[in-house]
Amino acid sequence: MFMIIFLFVMESIQEQCEAYGVRLFLGHYYTSLKIDTDALRIVFNTKNICNNQFQLFIKGDLEFNISNYKTKLLNMTDVYIGTKANIEYETYIHTFQIPKQLSSIILYTLIRNDTIIKQAQVKLPHLQQEKTKVLFFGDMDSSWVYNRSKQTFDWFENQIKQKIQFDSLIFTGDMAYNLESDNCQRGELWLSRISLFTSQYPFMITPGNHDSGYNRKQIFLREHFEMPYQNMYNTQDYENYFYSFNIGFVHFIQYDPVKIIYKADQNNLIRDQLLLQFRNDLITAVQNREEVPWIVVFTHYPIYCNFMDDDQCVNNFKYLAEFEKLFKEFHVDLYVSGHQHNYQRNYPYYQNDSALFEMDGNIYYNYESPITIIEGAGGADYGPEIMILENKPYTVKQMDQNGVGLLQVMNKTHLQFQQVRVSTNEIIDEFWIIQNRDTYDIDYFNLEIWIIFLIVGILIFLLILILFYLFRRLKLKFNKQYLHATDFIV
Repeated sequence: MFMIIFLFVMESIQEQCEAYGVRLFLGHYYTSLKIDTDALRIVFNTKNICNNQFQLFIKGDLEFNISNYKTKLLNMTDVYIGTKANIEYETYIHTFQIPKQLSSIILYTLIRNDTIIKQAQVKLPHLQQEKTKVLFFGDMDSSWVYNRSKQTFDWFENQIKQKIQFDSLIFTGDMAYNLESDNCQRGELWLSRISLFTSQYPFMITPGNHDSGYNRKQIFLREHFEMPYQNMYNTQDYENYFYSFNIGFVHFIQYDPVKIIYKADQNNLIRDQLLLQFRNDLITAVQNREEVPWIVVFTHYPIYCNFMDDDQCVNNFKYLAEFEKLFKEFHVDLYVSGHQHNYQRNYPYYQNDSALFEMDGNIYYNYESPITIIEGAGGADYGPEIMILENKPYTVKQMDQNGVGLLQVMNKTHLQFQQVRVSTNEIIDEFWIIQNRDTYDIDYFNLEIWIIFLIVGILIFLLILILFYLFRRLKLKFNKQYLHATDFIV
């Protein structure tokens, strides 16, 4: 009897240490901090603390194993104690950090007590690589009530079987609808199912309005998807609404204006903080634009969309006006968002009006504001099916099929974006952006500096005119005095 109880307890403990939700994230090596020991993070969950039971073997330019990993407890029960949320949930989150590698492809093997949990070949992007290949998708769940996202999961499974490599997957927000629903079980299901692709490709995210949780603090999301926020390594009291990173010729910027859009930013403190972070980051990015010429901003929130029953499609250009000014000033190339459950491509637009640009077929160039994309067709059981809405002056194309967006940076001057229908793997939209950096040199300087130069030039010109006028007056006066003195002598 004792042996049966012992075996039952041991089996229960073993189950509590089963790893699930394996996911990869790019680390601070790709940010301005360039921390060599934090190039890639491998993160997974267990139901128990499971101390010292996991190891990670890496095969790249060198072969080595890592036995040290960080473990943290996420206790959502304590988070909501004393509230009406009534959540009883806890999980342990474990993180391995992989240092920078010289090779582009590494093989990792996650092991627990000599048993392989996960093994995969991963493309580890380089900061100096010429070509960059990134997928955008969002507004997606994993409950499969209507199977709207199942096509996207199947498409990823096919990419993995064909060993297609991507430098990163970028998720444009709204996971699982919602992560904390059903006592956080929807979040658990989401973690388990997305590991199909998050264990193969670095997964970078921006939060959506459905990711906030009952207390609107995004705790489940932030603890499970720890992005390379700068405040992890500095003492400034910034909330985590902004981060940026480089891959090859692209500078990616994520920002989350959720409290601005939903009018929860008292005294504009978060807005002003975000604008300061954005400006400082863009100034640095522009100074480095000869090496990293492309700037891509991604967030959950579109500036221009077509569903006029949604306050965001009506008013986001007002709520985000100060950010849009920065995009124009620093010549951001592409703005990718989600929120609306479809795919939409827009013309360059500014302050709710047309912006200057040139277009030849599906090629954009000489644009003064970014091309904007809505990438929200990952497959959401929440809400109505994808639909085509009435076109607006900024609308180029809409698609009502589930899909993902493939961004490929070919070189320093040519960028391609393709929308892929996941059910057929068919390209249903494609465009190019050609960047002639020589024509944008004036944009690389702060406009305020040019205004100062102009004012100083005008002042100098006026000073010269005044001096010339005074000189003429003095000369005439001298000539009159000379003539008068001559007349007296005569």
